[in-house]
Amino acid sequence: MTLRRKLSIAAVMLLIICAVCWFASEKVHSTVYVAWREAYFAVRPVPRHCKERAAKFGANVDRIKHAAKNSLKPGVKKDDVARFFASENIPVTFDQIGQEYEATGAIFFEGLAECEDIACGDDSALIGVRVRGDVNGTVVSDPEVIGTYTDCM
Repeated sequence: MTLRRKLSIAAVMLLIICAVCWFASEKVHSTVYVAWREAYFAVRPVPRHCKERAAKFGANVDRIKHAAKNSLKPGVKKDDVARFFASENIPVTFDQIGQEYEATGAIFFEGLAECEDIACGDDSALIGVRVRGDVNGTVVSDPEVIGTYTDCM
């Protein structure tokens, strides 16, 4: 067997081993992804106003979580739930689920083209709020508030 053939076989085997490790190990996958992402942002840094926008979005999520936790405690009536959503400018929908209801609402934030990156497109996002109530119109669970980017991979 020639040296060239041996090197070709070794290269193919190394490629197969790397592929198996890549798919078998989440830690390897996430480490490589983080390194790749850092390299990307080293070449193309995130504009300052995009970082400020992300920080403002996170602050809005935290503010709404805090407000929902204080306003939508178990025992609160349906009218107070509607009032909370109105005070936060979140359109609310009351859905009947068996003998209970669920109040849900979301506000959407349109992204900016200059904030587009490899992981989250144009930086579009939403903040969603959900709370469950009983047949009498009384809240029975703690509210759930999420903030997420809508066009991420």
